[in-house]
Amino acid sequence: MTTDDMLLEVRGLKKHFPIRTGLMRRVTGMVKAVDGINFHIRKGETLGLVGESGCGKSTAGRAILRLHEPTAGEVIFNDPVLGKIDVTQADRETMMKLRPNMQIIFQDPFTSLNPRLTVGQIVGEPLEIQHRAKGTELSDRVAELLKEVGIRPENMTRYPHAFSGGQR
Repeated sequence: MTTDDMLLEVRGLKKHFPIRTGLMRRVTGMVKAVDGINFHIRKGETLGLVGESGCGKSTAGRAILRLHEPTAGEVIFNDPVLGKIDVTQADRETMMKLRPNMQIIFQDPFTSLNPRLTVGQIVGEPLEIQHRAKGTELSDRVAELLKEVGIRPENMTRYPHAFSGGQR
Protein backbone atom coordinates (compact mmCIF):
# COMPACT_ATOMS: atom_id res chain seq x y z
CA MET A 1 0.00 0.00 0.00
CA THR A 2 1.42 3.36 -1.02
CA THR A 3 0.44 6.61 0.65
CA ASP A 4 -0.51 8.04 -2.77
CA ASP A 5 -3.51 5.71 -3.10
CA MET A 6 -4.87 6.87 0.27
CA LEU A 7 -7.92 9.13 -0.09
CA LEU A 8 -8.76 9.71 3.58
CA GLU A 9 -6.92 8.95 6.81
CA VAL A 10 -8.63 9.53 10.15
CA ARG A 11 -6.35 9.27 13.17
CA GLY A 12 -7.49 9.59 16.78
CA LEU A 13 -10.58 11.64 15.88
CA LYS A 14 -12.51 12.89 18.91
CA LYS A 15 -15.55 15.08 19.27
CA HIS A 16 -16.67 15.90 22.79
CA PHE A 17 -19.64 18.14 23.59
CA PRO A 18 -19.74 20.10 26.86
CA ILE A 19 -22.54 19.51 29.37
CA ARG A 20 -23.56 22.88 30.80
CA THR A 21 -25.67 23.21 33.94
CA GLY A 22 -26.86 25.86 36.32
CA LEU A 23 -27.63 29.53 35.94
CA MET A 24 -24.09 30.38 34.84
CA ARG A 25 -24.10 27.51 32.29
CA ARG A 26 -20.82 26.14 33.64
CA VAL A 27 -19.31 23.06 32.02
CA THR A 28 -19.88 20.18 34.42
CA GLY A 29 -18.97 17.29 32.14
CA MET A 30 -18.47 16.13 28.58
CA VAL A 31 -20.37 13.86 26.22
CA LYS A 32 -17.80 11.83 24.30
CA ALA A 33 -19.75 11.45 21.05
CA VAL A 34 -16.66 10.28 19.15
CA ASP A 35 -13.68 9.19 21.20
CA GLY A 36 -10.59 8.29 19.21
CA ILE A 37 -11.60 6.60 15.97
CA ASN A 38 -9.07 5.54 13.34
CA PHE A 39 -9.62 4.36 9.77
CA HIS A 40 -8.44 4.93 6.23
CA ILE A 41 -10.06 4.80 2.81
CA ARG A 42 -8.09 4.16 -0.37
CA LYS A 43 -9.08 5.67 -3.72
CA GLY A 44 -11.95 3.66 -5.21
CA GLU A 45 -13.05 2.22 -1.85
CA THR A 46 -16.31 2.91 -0.04
CA LEU A 47 -16.76 2.97 3.71
CA GLY A 48 -20.04 2.21 5.45
CA LEU A 49 -20.08 3.39 9.05
CA VAL A 50 -22.60 1.31 11.02
CA GLY A 51 -23.67 1.19 14.64
CA GLU A 52 -26.59 1.61 16.96
CA SER A 53 -28.57 4.82 17.13
CA GLY A 54 -26.72 7.53 19.04
CA CYS A 55 -23.27 5.91 18.81
CA GLY A 56 -21.65 8.86 16.97
CA LYS A 57 -21.81 7.90 13.27
CA SER A 58 -23.24 11.22 12.09
CA THR A 59 -21.06 13.18 14.49
CA ALA A 60 -17.97 11.42 13.12
CA GLY A 61 -18.97 12.32 9.56
CA ARG A 62 -19.65 15.92 10.49
CA ALA A 63 -16.33 16.17 12.36
CA ILE A 64 -14.47 14.77 9.33
CA LEU A 65 -16.04 17.48 7.15
CA ARG A 66 -15.54 20.05 9.93
CA LEU A 67 -19.25 20.76 10.14
CA HIS A 68 -18.55 20.04 13.83
CA GLU A 69 -15.15 21.26 15.02
CA PRO A 70 -13.17 18.15 16.12
CA THR A 71 -11.93 18.08 19.72
CA ALA A 72 -8.76 16.21 18.70
CA GLY A 73 -7.24 14.08 15.97
CA GLU A 74 -6.17 14.33 12.37
CA VAL A 75 -8.22 14.06 9.20
CA ILE A 76 -5.92 13.84 6.17
CA PHE A 77 -7.76 14.22 2.86
CA ASN A 78 -5.88 13.63 -0.41
CA ASP A 79 -7.48 16.25 -2.69
CA PRO A 80 -6.93 15.77 -6.44
CA VAL A 81 -5.72 19.37 -6.83
CA LEU A 82 -4.43 20.46 -3.41
CA GLY A 83 -2.81 17.18 -2.39
CA LYS A 84 -2.79 15.94 1.21
CA ILE A 85 -4.44 18.38 3.60
CA ASP A 86 -5.12 18.01 7.32
CA VAL A 87 -8.76 19.09 7.34
CA THR A 88 -8.61 19.84 11.08
CA GLN A 89 -6.00 22.55 10.41
CA ALA A 90 -7.34 23.95 7.12
CA ASP A 91 -8.45 27.57 6.90
CA ARG A 92 -11.87 28.64 5.59
CA GLU A 93 -10.63 29.22 2.03
CA THR A 94 -9.04 25.78 1.84
CA MET A 95 -12.20 24.17 3.23
CA MET A 96 -14.26 25.86 0.50
CA LYS A 97 -11.96 24.24 -2.08
CA LEU A 98 -12.08 20.81 -0.39
CA ARG A 99 -15.81 20.48 0.28
CA PRO A 100 -16.92 19.85 -3.33
CA ASN A 101 -14.83 16.65 -3.18
CA MET A 102 -16.07 15.45 0.23
CA GLN A 103 -19.55 14.35 1.27
CA ILE A 104 -21.58 12.18 3.61
CA ILE A 105 -24.46 10.10 2.31
CA PHE A 106 -26.95 9.45 5.09
CA GLN A 107 -28.97 6.24 5.12
CA ASP A 108 -32.43 7.82 5.32
CA PRO A 109 -32.83 9.94 2.18
CA PHE A 110 -36.17 11.43 3.20
CA THR A 111 -34.74 13.16 6.28
CA SER A 112 -31.79 14.37 4.19
CA LEU A 113 -34.04 16.21 1.72
CA ASN A 114 -35.73 19.53 2.52
CA PRO A 115 -39.47 18.91 1.96
CA ARG A 116 -40.00 22.60 1.12
CA LEU A 117 -37.64 22.53 -1.86
CA THR A 118 -38.24 20.92 -5.24
CA VAL A 119 -35.88 18.19 -6.41
CA GLY A 120 -34.45 20.68 -8.92
CA GLN A 121 -33.70 23.15 -6.15
CA ILE A 122 -32.14 20.45 -3.96
CA VAL A 123 -29.87 19.18 -6.73
CA GLY A 124 -29.02 22.70 -7.92
CA GLU A 125 -28.27 24.21 -4.52
CA PRO A 126 -24.68 22.88 -4.19
CA LEU A 127 -23.89 24.03 -7.74
CA GLU A 128 -25.08 27.54 -6.86
CA ILE A 129 -23.27 27.65 -3.51
CA GLN A 130 -20.01 26.55 -5.14
CA HIS A 131 -20.53 29.06 -7.98
CA ARG A 132 -20.44 26.29 -10.59
CA ALA A 133 -23.62 27.25 -12.46
CA LYS A 134 -26.54 29.67 -12.48
CA GLY A 135 -29.57 30.49 -14.61
CA THR A 136 -30.14 28.35 -17.69
CA GLU A 137 -26.79 26.62 -17.25
CA LEU A 138 -27.91 25.52 -13.75
CA SER A 139 -31.25 24.17 -15.05
CA ASP A 140 -29.50 22.28 -17.84
CA ARG A 141 -26.96 20.77 -15.44
CA VAL A 142 -29.70 19.72 -12.96
CA ALA A 143 -31.66 18.09 -15.82
CA GLU A 144 -28.50 16.26 -16.91
CA LEU A 145 -27.81 15.01 -13.37
CA LEU A 146 -31.39 13.83 -12.91
CA LYS A 147 -31.21 11.90 -16.20
CA GLU A 148 -27.96 10.32 -15.04
CA VAL A 149 -29.71 8.79 -12.01
CA GLY A 150 -32.82 7.70 -13.93
CA ILE A 151 -35.20 10.56 -13.10
CA ARG A 152 -36.91 12.40 -15.94
CA PRO A 153 -35.94 16.11 -16.07
CA GLU A 154 -39.63 17.10 -16.17
CA ASN A 155 -39.81 15.91 -12.56
CA MET A 156 -37.42 18.58 -11.29
CA THR A 157 -40.39 20.70 -10.12
CA ARG A 158 -41.71 17.91 -7.89
CA TYR A 159 -41.09 17.69 -4.15
CA PRO A 160 -39.29 14.83 -2.36
CA HIS A 161 -42.51 13.25 -1.01
CA ALA A 162 -43.64 12.64 -4.61
CA PHE A 163 -40.78 10.18 -5.21
CA SER A 164 -40.34 6.59 -4.11
CA GLY A 165 -37.76 5.72 -1.46
CA GLY A 166 -35.40 4.42 -4.14
CA GLN A 167 -35.69 7.59 -6.19
CA ARG A 168 -35.02 9.73 -3.13
